[in-house]
Amino acid sequence: PAVFYALRNAADAGRLGETVLLALLALGDAGSEGAGPATLRLVIDALRRVGFAAEARAIALEAALAQGL
Repeated sequence: PAVFYALRNAADAGRLGETVLLALLALGDAGSEGAGPATLRLVIDALRRVGFAAEARAIALEAALAQGL
């Protein structure tokens, strides 16, 4: 929860480096393949808000493919 709160705040403030670092922490060792839907939504939304729309889309696609969609 602390990482999610910090990620949301960093993205809201437009702090690019902090947002990316916290997104990586939120995804953890499992990455996008092992992250839950709430975590993925938060990470993807945060990355889009700081200008990483293409990277956010790639994470979403990777997660969808890992789930067999």
